[in-house]
Amino acid sequence: MVNIRLYQLSFILFALLFNNLCYSTENNNSEKLILYADKSESILGRPIRVELYGVNLKTNFSDINLAVLNENFGVIVDYVINDTSDNRWPNKKIQILKFKIYPRRIGSIRIPKIQAGNISSKEKNVLITKGNNSSPLIILPKKKPYEQQQFIVYTQVLSSDATSRLSVDKKTVIDNFTSIPLPFERSKNKEGMYVLKIGWALSALKNGRINLKLPPIEYSVSGVSRKKFYLPSKLIIIKALPLYLSPTIPIGKISIQSKLSQSGFLLTDSISYWNIRLEGNLNNSYKLPPVLRQVKSSSNIKFLPVNSIRSIKKTSNSLISIVNHAIPFKALESGFLTFPEIQLQYFDPVNGKINTLSYKTKRIFSLSLFWRIILIFLFILLFIYIFKISYKKWEGFKFLKIKREQAILLLQKNNISNIRESIRLLSEAENWPKNITITQWGEYWKNKYKVNDGFDDFVEKLSICFYGTAEARNTDNLNFELLMLIKSKNKH
Repeated sequence: MVNIRLYQLSFILFALLFNNLCYSTENNNSEKLILYADKSESILGRPIRVELYGVNLKTNFSDINLAVLNENFGVIVDYVINDTSDNRWPNKKIQILKFKIYPRRIGSIRIPKIQAGNISSKEKNVLITKGNNSSPLIILPKKKPYEQQQFIVYTQVLSSDATSRLSVDKKTVIDNFTSIPLPFERSKNKEGMYVLKIGWALSALKNGRINLKLPPIEYSVSGVSRKKFYLPSKLIIIKALPLYLSPTIPIGKISIQSKLSQSGFLLTDSISYWNIRLEGNLNNSYKLPPVLRQVKSSSNIKFLPVNSIRSIKKTSNSLISIVNHAIPFKALESGFLTFPEIQLQYFDPVNGKINTLSYKTKRIFSLSLFWRIILIFLFILLFIYIFKISYKKWEGFKFLKIKREQAILLLQKNNISNIRESIRLLSEAENWPKNITITQWGEYWKNKYKVNDGFDDFVEKLSICFYGTAEARNTDNLNFELLMLIKSKNKH
């Protein structure tokens, strides 16, 4: 009986010892996921450093998905240690994941549970304030854009520092969009604050409701990085294009300019250039209309291989794609050259319709070398002829002036013979008929020059003086009036 009780007691003691041993082993091998944050309060744009410890985890830390953080935080992983030890957990396998999180908004934000297999960390709350700067303001287009239509999205931050600026990584890809960063712009508002603005020219690759996730923005002062803003996602609705549109038609307004490298005459068989410039609100210059298909040689003009240069013109509020086509050509014969009419189509998002644009380049005249030599020869003959005419007129003017000066010298002496000789010299200077009467001279003079109301009386007095009696030959006033008449015309 005593042996049986001793046996039962020994069994109970053994069972209790075995149970404690199993519990201790289970507790020693239990999995834990522990999250530490270096602060519970922070400023928007400043990072919170996080350490995630895995104790005896079966899940590899390299496989942990941190996407659960992306809604409220931007995440940058520093490093991962998959197998190490830590004095806080002796004799246990430790994994460490260190990363930084950047809050996307101000206020109280929850750091959610991070899952590793069936084990998860505890939630934590952090308080975020805006600090000295304003929160980044995302400005979206007022109207819903079409698929493939270019639209501008930009971010604005207010700062009190004159050397502050914003920058973005130019190589960052934005999901579901083609994107091109625009230049940074700084201005000053009425309150004396600096308005910092930077943006992107975007074009949606599909239609529907899309969460726009913009890349982070670096805020620096005097060239030193101070903050990094991770922006919250924004829902944007993209309209579908009409089904009748061709896949190659540009979505956005297009303009065309045309200019010839030469003006005036062209020489046949010499190379000139027809420059065509296309501009459009597109993110890709290769989506501008392929107008070169319409440029074909004809019987009077031959087009040669084209040199095309593509570029982009950016401002803080716009992006324009440009292509310059330099088309060499030769005129094959003399005459007017007619260039092909350029027609292009684009879908105008403003009115939701297809617009057709036609452009005609002005005609230009071409000449062969033979006809150009003939024209040059004729021009030389014309120049010689005009020179001779001009020279004769100059000689006539010079002769006229000399005769008038001779007449003025004669009239310095007051007598009838000098007056008569002066009138003869005036008639000779004007190439009027010889031996004309005083009355005829007066008519010739009136027909060529403007005279005053007393000119007819003056001529009549001259006639009486020349042909009248000796008593009527009073030449005092007549000599003076004729002298004044000649001097007034000699001034011109």
